[in-house]
Amino acid sequence: MTPWRNTGGNDRVLLLTKNDGDNCNHSGTAGLNARLWTVQEETNSSVTLGCVHPNGLGGIPGALRVTVTYSLRGKALCIDYQAVSDRDTLCSLTNHSYFNLDGHDSGPVNDHRVTILSHSYTPTDAHSIPTGEIRALAGTPMDLSHATLLGDRLDLDYEPIRNAGGYDHNWLIDPNDEGMGFRPAALVRSADSGIRMSVYTDRPCVQLYTGNYIPEGLAGKDGAVYHRRQGLALETQGFPDAPHHPSFPSITLRAGKVWQSRTEYRFG
Repeated sequence: MTPWRNTGGNDRVLLLTKNDGDNCNHSGTAGLNARLWTVQEETNSSVTLGCVHPNGLGGIPGALRVTVTYSLRGKALCIDYQAVSDRDTLCSLTNHSYFNLDGHDSGPVNDHRVTILSHSYTPTDAHSIPTGEIRALAGTPMDLSHATLLGDRLDLDYEPIRNAGGYDHNWLIDPNDEGMGFRPAALVRSADSGIRMSVYTDRPCVQLYTGNYIPEGLAGKDGAVYHRRQGLALETQGFPDAPHHPSFPSITLRAGKVWQSRTEYRFG
């Protein structure tokens, strides 16, 4: 059950599909990641995909019409999201691509150095569900505000890392000189390949996931076999589990209002 607050002052309870123990993860088993999208427009450097999440699917109200445009601009992969619903609903879209700057078949990402421009994060319980607290990073292994070798941290005997089997946490992105608009969020570097990836977004948060639960022996492209931690994801997003925590910014999308966001992965 998800208590839905901040909806015109009237709380509601949504019964969402359970697909992760007693929890609903990624909008349940029939979320947008599991639906067939259609090509709405394409150019030599971009493609726009569209999808409708039907009213009530997985317990989520409203027919949510979503378009996502993927475009190549110079050395950047740009993702532009747009969504509108015919009823008040919940909306916090993100991207869950995995990156390995040494190549998809090169092994784990332990030798990647990660910087996240953040001074606080949202701690989770043993089931990776946010507790509602916002905690300072300073002096803890969660502090990635300076370039940090992942291999030095992923197996530390530190409760948040131990519970998640590595990093699978949500960081609050610092503002820049222009405030909380489109701004840098994270930087990943590989000494082996010499490639760096900068993440820019207008979202308030970013989730770093280090592939802790990638199934062993997963068949990949070109005959490669993937294993745990062979990719990392940087998912720009709103506050996870926001409906359960009134202190978190709301992810309510009002009927007829347009939700928009942009994320860029810039390579050098």
